[in-house]
Amino acid sequence: MALDRELAEYWLDMEESDPDPDAEEPPTPEGYTLDTYLLLSIIDGLQGVQAAVIAAAGADPPQVKPMPRPQTAMDIVREERRLSTMNSIVDIFKPVAG
Repeated sequence: MALDRELAEYWLDMEESDPDPDAEEPPTPEGYTLDTYLLLSIIDGLQGVQAAVIAAAGADPPQVKPMPRPQTAMDIVREERRLSTMNSIVDIFKPVAG
């Protein structure tokens, strides 16, 4: 597989056609278990400890980003409704142009 030229060309074409390689899809809930949750929590905690040690040494610590968690359709809709509510509140206080 590592020597399959066609597969390598396919993957490189896919990488080059992706407009934003940093924008990853959140993982699906399939296979997400308690063990997975606990491991992700440990990774998040270790990132925080690493940032604290770097800050204690006097350097600028890296920004701690939690590991991506699975999102269900309900999570996505709930977040969209929350953002819509927040935007409507902001619109109330936003000055009227004109």
